[in-house]
Amino acid sequence: MSFGFDLNMNVGMEQRLSPQMIQSLKLLQMTSMELETVIKQELETNPLLETTEEPETVQEEDKKNEDGEELPVAENEIPSEEAVAPEEEPLDRVIAQESKNQEIDWESYLEEGFDPGGKRNEEEESPDERFEKIPVYAKSLQDHLLEQLQDREISPNITELVEYLIYSLDDRGYLVADTQTDADGEQKTAPKDGDPLHRQVQEMLENRIPLEETDSRIREAVHVLQSLEPPGIGARNLRECLLLQIRRTDRVSELAQRLVENDFELLERLKIAALAKKHDVPPEQVQAAIKEIGALEPHPGRLLASTTAATVIPDLIVEDVDGELVLMLNDRTMPSLRVSKAYAELLRKGSRASTDEKQFVRAKLNSATWLIRAIEQRKSTMLKVMHAIMEAQPDFFHKGAAHLRPLILQDVADKIGMHISTVSRVTNGKYVQTPHGIFELKYFFTAGVAQSDGSEVSSVATRDEIKKLIEAEDSRNPLSDQKIVEILKSRGLDVARRTVAKYRDQLEILPARLRKQY
Repeated sequence: MSFGFDLNMNVGMEQRLSPQMIQSLKLLQMTSMELETVIKQELETNPLLETTEEPETVQEEDKKNEDGEELPVAENEIPSEEAVAPEEEPLDRVIAQESKNQEIDWESYLEEGFDPGGKRNEEEESPDERFEKIPVYAKSLQDHLLEQLQDREISPNITELVEYLIYSLDDRGYLVADTQTDADGEQKTAPKDGDPLHRQVQEMLENRIPLEETDSRIREAVHVLQSLEPPGIGARNLRECLLLQIRRTDRVSELAQRLVENDFELLERLKIAALAKKHDVPPEQVQAAIKEIGALEPHPGRLLASTTAATVIPDLIVEDVDGELVLMLNDRTMPSLRVSKAYAELLRKGSRASTDEKQFVRAKLNSATWLIRAIEQRKSTMLKVMHAIMEAQPDFFHKGAAHLRPLILQDVADKIGMHISTVSRVTNGKYVQTPHGIFELKYFFTAGVAQSDGSEVSSVATRDEIKKLIEAEDSRNPLSDQKIVEILKSRGLDVARRTVAKYRDQLEILPARLRKQY
């Protein structure tokens, strides 16, 4: 008899983050607008949180008459000696005691001893820097077109079809087949699905049948839509969009119209020589016609679209003061938080509050304290990262983008003694205002391009150099990618031709043959 023992042991190590640490990481990754939303939500749900604005200011104003004079105080408003509360125990002591009772080691998670930096004095701000957020209702493309439709004297059946076509427009102003709801997500006004006329509209939008073969009511509805402003609205493709604009203006030559009508494929590929030969005109005349066409609007819908440009509020501000860089935190839009003393007093010894009430207040106190500390830690970390960037990129802040140096996240992480993931969270979605404009923090981290002396220059600086070369070129003899490579090499930059082509595409610059002017 033999006994066999098969023992398998799996040893694993797992690191778990506390809820407080998870909260700190989430706040660190948030943008300023996202953080502001979270703070507002916490202020609504946590009674122990309040802003530092003094409510007494409002109360004092209420005690004044219309002329601004103080009203007399009634006898019942004068506080008696019994009503006067004894000297309160400092709130810091209450919070510290509660933290000790909960056995929470705050300092194990949060760093201290870092100077959070300066703040801008509101009195020193210019009037142009002060603004007020005002909600504005922006009309959509559909709203504008429906208002125009109300002024047209057409039959209800045609009106219904035009409304359906309006809600079938995409953001460009083109007719498409996959738009089924309006801007509010509601079902749009349209013929019934079982209606043969409706099916025919869908087939037309899907390009299964030409417009000329559809019902006369559909053709009339499309004509009405395309007669609305701006010109080109309701087209089904770019060619039709340009033709609609050309037919409603006298500023485009006959040659330009012929190019769009008959030779659109050659026009798209900018075959200037072939077009000049076909129409028996000089290349210069073809190029002039192309410029006329280029002045038209390829996406007329964006002229009336309700898309609002994103407003970037910088999280940090770097100013050049007498040759010295000064870093400031831009937290003017962020409310300053504190713990409510009224609720915290319920935790003091001798309080008549019930056990359930104390437990509720204690939980909310811990939540409020963690939020405040996490916000302060977020500010501290952002400033640390920005300080490191400023030390790594001093020439950029003094001279501009052409002097940006190669930099990676790991370099900053090593310098400030933090994990690279923390630096990544800080740089993502955070913006800094510099003497040269507003940039996302990720902008300062770029790859390097080798120089002949063995050093490296930032890819941003290389792109800037390529842009300057193309802007200064002879339009009749534009620089090829290979010629740009040779010029850069003569200046000490070792760049491959495919790299030049990549940077040129990023700059949205056409190849040399398409940049040539006759």
